[in-house]
Amino acid sequence: MTKKLTVLLAALALATSVSGQCSSPVSRPEIRSLSPQDRARFFQAASKLRENGELARLSKMHVDNADTIHGHPVFLAFHRLFANDFASALNKVDPGVPVPYWDWSLDATDPASSPIFTDQYCGGNGAGPQNCVQSGPFANWEMTVETTHCLARKFNQGDKIAPFWPPEALLSMQQTCTQYGALSSGIENGCHGAVHLGISGDMSTMFAPNDPFFFLHHLMIDKLWYDWQLMAPESRFQLYDNVNYNDPPVSPEDTVPGYPNMRVKDVLDPRNGLCYVYVDSGSGAATKRLMEEINKQAGGAPPTPSPQAAASAGGAPPTSAPASPAGGAPAPAAAPPASAPPSIASAASLAGNGIPSADSAAQLNALTTNVSVLSGNSGGAASAALHGQQMNFLQNAILNGLSGNGAMDMATALMNRHHRFFRRRLAALARRGGDDGVVHGLNLDQILTGLAGGLLGSDGLVGHLVNGLSNVVQVLPQGLTKTLQAVGSIAENAVGDVFDILNLPKVDLSKIPEEERKIPYVAQLPDWWYAHNNLNATYAMQLRQQVHDMIDGFNRIPGYVSPAVVYYAANKYAAYE
Repeated sequence: MTKKLTVLLAALALATSVSGQCSSPVSRPEIRSLSPQDRARFFQAASKLRENGELARLSKMHVDNADTIHGHPVFLAFHRLFANDFASALNKVDPGVPVPYWDWSLDATDPASSPIFTDQYCGGNGAGPQNCVQSGPFANWEMTVETTHCLARKFNQGDKIAPFWPPEALLSMQQTCTQYGALSSGIENGCHGAVHLGISGDMSTMFAPNDPFFFLHHLMIDKLWYDWQLMAPESRFQLYDNVNYNDPPVSPEDTVPGYPNMRVKDVLDPRNGLCYVYVDSGSGAATKRLMEEINKQAGGAPPTPSPQAAASAGGAPPTSAPASPAGGAPAPAAAPPASAPPSIASAASLAGNGIPSADSAAQLNALTTNVSVLSGNSGGAASAALHGQQMNFLQNAILNGLSGNGAMDMATALMNRHHRFFRRRLAALARRGGDDGVVHGLNLDQILTGLAGGLLGSDGLVGHLVNGLSNVVQVLPQGLTKTLQAVGSIAENAVGDVFDILNLPKVDLSKIPEEERKIPYVAQLPDWWYAHNNLNATYAMQLRQQVHDMIDGFNRIPGYVSPAVVYYAANKYAAYE
């Protein structure tokens, strides 16, 4: 062992004290802040992990635990430990090698034009019939998980990549969410998937860790959590809950999947046990500078979540009608029409009394439609998705409550419902039929018993609602939209400060085409992605709509330029000035 290596290992050993408190956390920088030498060192270490089988080990672990680590509260906790496992493996082949993250929010406007996709960084799109990566430090890699194949990338818009979430959306989400689960589900249903599917190829599979882009991306995801924790360090480094997830209660004492000797509590504060911190890329500071200017122009205090928004962000049961997916603000409760109770009673009555199962299912549709209308969803265009989701929940709740009541075969009429809490009882329901072989309808008592049990039982719908299953995490703080509308214009010095904070050469933005000055909308992800990751497509759609509303607000402000647009403009136009 060389003297230099001995000194490095000694320094690493001293980093953690006897008490487990980290006395000298390792800094994780943004990849573009690395020197060319350190960047090459990182890429060389990553290549060694492919050669020694460590990258294959990590990919296989991700595949083996896929159903447990996605769509569940442990999402952020697992990937924090998983990314740290990658960092530890890198340090074994090159002690002290820098482990960077990729702040893709700076590239949100036009990701494929980022320097990250050049040969000096991670290489670009795949090519050929197998979409093999043929440029950069990972060119011509042969992977073994899950099958032998070339490392592949296939950008989701041909030679382009659909826009990512901009820095404004990330900061707004961090400022609004008050509980761990709210942040985790917001990230997982929102910004996380856009990067995976934007690059695609291996990155859109469960063996995505084949591509080092996976770890650069998830280190950024981890930084979003870390920055959120720093906003209230006295409490958030201990927070772990199941808010906005359809999961039983969770505990920091839970074991992290794939790591039988590690508990969630061991990863909640990376400054200690895992011994690292993040160095900001500048996008967060630049966005906050712009938000200060917006508040100054609007003449008010910084927008903060209202109690209603905080409750929604934290997963508490809503106190009004379901949130509007278009604007993010709670919709006013609709006044029940005078004829509603008779129509509900009529639908419930018609659903029984020996009417065949197919007709019972039709009447159940009528019943739940009326219930949904009474709760404020008319089924119009703006709330059609939420209305349909609510009807599914109500129908599943009724059947769930009926599982212990009499012979019935209505489960066959709803075999394609996919909510997890219904699937748990689907087999038992499907086996229930009359002793005489005749399919019986449901009488009023059965309907009401089923409704009561399904709604109020120990595993009923209300319990799921309380846990935040149907809540919408507000990405926009209450009042921010009105604040944006009140802004006159953004002062030039504020935009100049953004260039300085990001350490970019100044560009005359007035010479840039107007369309390139605007924040673009984020892409809608395919339904298969949500199903594959145990996610809620309706909730993701609502998050996306909230982000679009916010983007519209910023784009309407004269003189406003997003940090992502500043970064894009500096890279594209600075050489011409």
